[in-house]
Amino acid sequence: MPSLYEPVKATLTRHFNIPDDTIHPATTLEDLGMDSLAMVELMCVLQDDLGLRAPDLDTLKGSRTTLAEAVTALEQAQDHPASTPAADKHPVAETAAR
Repeated sequence: MPSLYEPVKATLTRHFNIPDDTIHPATTLEDLGMDSLAMVELMCVLQDDLGLRAPDLDTLKGSRTTLAEAVTALEQAQDHPASTPAADKHPVAETAAR
């Protein structure tokens, strides 16, 4: 599977108006001005726009997550299908609601 880095970077630029030249693998979401709510929104946008399965947010470190770590978590979520019938719901939104 090709890396999801470029599609995630493009989503950050397009949807969140983050300048392309400020987005790097080692950049944290916090460095990009994103809080935990924006991270949930990002995962929902990626799920809706690209059909990606969102990772469990408990596996991430909140806004201190680097872009590389977020991409790795996304890629791993694609490799491991959800084991529940509710797989087509927004798992990120459900995690945030806990």
